[in-house]
Amino acid sequence: MRQALKISLRASMLAAGLGYAMLFAPGAQAASQYQQDVQRCNTTPGIDKQACLQEAGAAAQAAEHGKLTTPSMQAERQNRTQRCSNLPADKRQDCMILMDNGSVKTQGSVQSGGIIRETTITIPAPVTTAPATTTPASTTTAPVAPASSY
Repeated sequence: MRQALKISLRASMLAAGLGYAMLFAPGAQAASQYQQDVQRCNTTPGIDKQACLQEAGAAAQAAEHGKLTTPSMQAERQNRTQRCSNLPADKRQDCMILMDNGSVKTQGSVQSGGIIRETTITIPAPVTTAPATTTPASTTTAPVAPASSY
């Protein structure tokens, strides 16, 4: 009886250890993340549900194959620069301020459909020369000859 209890206890510990290992295996993490992503797709209003589910599946597949990586700081900087490069030259600098400035207020997330960035950029008024002030023309009246009576 005691031997059977030891074997049963060992089997339970082995199963628990394997279950623990499976829980933290990369495939299990990918599956857990996929379930969270699917739930987010089903509960987030205003998004394209089909596209969201497709992206969740692609991310899970990439994670299972070890191809889902975090971009380097340099890659993120290059991405931000590319986002702004298609704008007209006068707007490009403002875009880069939004992307790089630490005082920019951000709101939202990629999961919720987008990130809104807000900052205040002071633009000085254009310098113009004031028009010369003119004095109103003085009006004079010429004497009028008295009407003659004939």
